[in-house]
Amino acid sequence: MEAVNAPPPGSSAVSVTIRDTPPSGFTFLSFEVSVTGATLSPGNVDLLGGKGPVRIEVKQLETEAAFLNTANVMPGTYTGVTLTFANPELTFRNDTGATLAGCAVGAVCEIKPSGTLTANVNFTAPGITIASGSPSGIQIDVNPSTILSTSLGVDFSQSGAVSVQQLTMKPAGEFDEVEDLRGGVQNLDTTNKKFTLHTMDGDFSITTDNNTEFEFENCAANNFTCLQNNQVVEVGARLMPGGIFLARKIGFEDNAADDELDGVVFKIDDATHFEMVVLDELRSVNNISVGNPVAVTLSNPTFRVKADGLPVPSALQGAFEGAVDTSQLLTGQTVQIRLTAPANPGPPIAVTADRVRLRMTQLTAKVQGAPVPPNFTVGSLPSLFTGAGISSIHVQTSSSTNFVDVSGVGALADGDTTSLRGLLFKNGANPPELIAKKARKR
Repeated sequence: MEAVNAPPPGSSAVSVTIRDTPPSGFTFLSFEVSVTGATLSPGNVDLLGGKGPVRIEVKQLETEAAFLNTANVMPGTYTGVTLTFANPELTFRNDTGATLAGCAVGAVCEIKPSGTLTANVNFTAPGITIASGSPSGIQIDVNPSTILSTSLGVDFSQSGAVSVQQLTMKPAGEFDEVEDLRGGVQNLDTTNKKFTLHTMDGDFSITTDNNTEFEFENCAANNFTCLQNNQVVEVGARLMPGGIFLARKIGFEDNAADDELDGVVFKIDDATHFEMVVLDELRSVNNISVGNPVAVTLSNPTFRVKADGLPVPSALQGAFEGAVDTSQLLTGQTVQIRLTAPANPGPPIAVTADRVRLRMTQLTAKVQGAPVPPNFTVGSLPSLFTGAGISSIHVQTSSSTNFVDVSGVGALADGDTTSLRGLLFKNGANPPELIAKKARKR
């Protein structure tokens, strides 16, 4: 996941990221696919740099980008890109009212769809220009609503299934932002204030500067000196020219790696049991893969909220952290669990957890009614929420909220489709409350 060293003379560093356009019409909980190739034409210029397959989990890209590679590209005008994909895996809940792809009505199923796995994307004439010695960025956007057929086959060649654009540099000097990079600290360089972040998606070389924020509650200095090798941290980074990852924020998670799983809750069974689909692993856990539905048993659990700099109301945080059972969990919420024992392969896959940490939930919905800054309400929610009787979510924004493609709450209007990322809380008899970290107008 690092930039290529010693680039050929005259070439330019081109960094490639990928996002998704949220689907409509059904509830998918995880959509994994490998990007096996990305070549610019003319010339078959390899944007993956021979790295081989890069595995992505599309569900997590509603508001954020995933990094694919930084390649050295010779200057010129390029007219298109060919993208190849492999091994798609889809986990979905069947809300259609009829059996779908062998999945019973109301069931959550994991399938391996088949179909066309190549996309040829032509750029608007005359194409995109790579200038000599001038770093650039390219962003791929995949649209599951177009890629997936009504029978849940895949066709990446469909018009609108995949789009590509050249990125322009943002005011802070970055091409894109890559959030939620979570892993272990390695190769700590205190002299140059940088380190390697080892994640399940590869290694990232992280640099810091005087603007990097640190969230280390148990370290009084709350700066780079708090970092130690093998610590687990979460990094929000700016993808800078040349493929450099400049940390915007570094937050402490744990002193060492445990068997931890991030997932989206899709069913709450009783006070000590719930079910979720795995979206991420801190490290490889035997018998579990991303996309697997798992049944969770709580065992003397503690509940934690990682605020990530957000102004979380004390009543909401206190209610979640004071929980002793599933009473503060919501269908559609994203959480992280810490396992106490090896997973039982089942079926169904079953785990026992002693800690539940609230993570950032991503969802796409429509603004409902006139916003009253700094807050607004969203409705037309994904069926994962409506199926649990949740018809609206109240959204709180603040100076910590990053607005994308919209200037702020005041620029939103009734009916606007908006992708949100934030901490989602149950709020008693009131609609759930989302403390927004990012709002992206569609």
